[in-house]
Amino acid sequence: MNESDFNPEPGVAEDLGGGVRRVLAPNPSPMTFRGTNTYLLGARQVAVIDPGPESEAHLAAILGALNPGQQVTHVIVTHSHVDHSPLAARLARETGARVLGFGPSGSGRSAVMRELAAQGLEEAGEGIDAGFAPDGELADGETVTGEDWSLTALWTPGHLGNH
Repeated sequence: MNESDFNPEPGVAEDLGGGVRRVLAPNPSPMTFRGTNTYLLGARQVAVIDPGPESEAHLAAILGALNPGQQVTHVIVTHSHVDHSPLAARLARETGARVLGFGPSGSGRSAVMRELAAQGLEEAGEGIDAGFAPDGELADGETVTGEDWSLTALWTPGHLGNH
């Protein structure tokens, strides 16, 4: 795929097929490319995956992407970098959904990363959402289901311990 082939419009829900839609957050950067991809999954009970950065425009785009009769029932965060998780708590308050993830930002750290954190190098410039705390923690291999979808959590530390 050529870089110019991927150019979705921020804030516009794009149907990717199979009950999945993508809404691009308005946060382009060297780390996010065009912006953070937020996914909406489901026909009536909707899971929002990686709600993205704290952004009024992005919150409005996510809520505006809901069709009549759709309700956000799950907010799932793949990891707690600042481009993926800060909007989670607010979206949950607005919709009544629960936030699910592997655990708070320090979860899943290796011994080396725990030692660095103990030495005061916790953030290490990685843009960690230190305040992220899910309402429910997903274990490796755990399955979350909605009316017409299911997701299985796979713990993949490396990018971040709680990824």
